[in-house]
Amino acid sequence: KMNVLLFAPGLLLLLLQKNRSIWGTLWHLSICAAVQLILGWPFLSKYPVSYLRKAFELDRVFFFKWTVNWKFIPEQVFISKPWALLLLVCHLGVLAFLAKKWQRASIMQKATTMTREWMQNTYVGTCNKLKLSPEYVMFTMFVSNFVGIAFARTLHYQFYCWYFHSLPMMHWITTMKYSSDSTVLRVALILNTVFILAVEYAFNVYPATKFSSAMLQISHAF
Repeated sequence: KMNVLLFAPGLLLLLLQKNRSIWGTLWHLSICAAVQLILGWPFLSKYPVSYLRKAFELDRVFFFKWTVNWKFIPEQVFISKPWALLLLVCHLGVLAFLAKKWQRASIMQKATTMTREWMQNTYVGTCNKLKLSPEYVMFTMFVSNFVGIAFARTLHYQFYCWYFHSLPMMHWITTMKYSSDSTVLRVALILNTVFILAVEYAFNVYPATKFSSAMLQISHAF
């Protein structure tokens, strides 16, 4: 459930872009909320506080020995509340920055090259709604999820399944801006492959080490 929440900012932005209105977006969000309310009603009706608190447990203290992504920082820093707050601020700050960028991209994603045209968005007839390409929707959702992972308080080994499948696409799209220069494009593709393999390496080192955690975060930053 926590992984699904990481997609929420991207979904919200896409709904706002697609509907081009607050009311349309609220209508779609109300459908999501209704489904969750119906599914959780047997528990919410009897133990609402316990259910909500344990469902998310935002005040949980994680075990340093299991972390894959922050093994290179001191344990006292890892479990401290200021560190958790810093990660939250960075997470929200990057999402805010990307939201502005995505908003411009949703309107101005036309280009002359074939590699850009498949990401373009167009207006549909007279319904005054923005038609978002499947590639754009998927990329936005993947990046929203990735930002949450990059600033997660901890990552355990099983969390790799949250985003390993999205790395090739995200790396590929970052190389599109180099499509006019074949040499630079080849170098970018090689680097992308190296950093994808570095993420794979970090999640296959047990127990995690300072080096494997540092490699993971460097790869995330790339």
